[in-house]
Amino acid sequence: MSTIRQSLSGSDLLTRLEHRSCTFCDEGSLVRGQYKGNDAVVCDQCRTPMMQIWDME
Repeated sequence: MSTIRQSLSGSDLLTRLEHRSCTFCDEGSLVRGQYKGNDAVVCDQCRTPMMQIWDME
């Protein structure tokens, strides 16, 4: 059995989460945005962040 590993950037991970259902409310879906100044995926209804990327510079 072979294993394929793929390196993903923070932006790739945010993109993969977009348009999924929010796990905190019944009506929202996840959209790209900002959370506390960081790139993030947040719920379009309750504004709960699901993931954020900190700038490591």
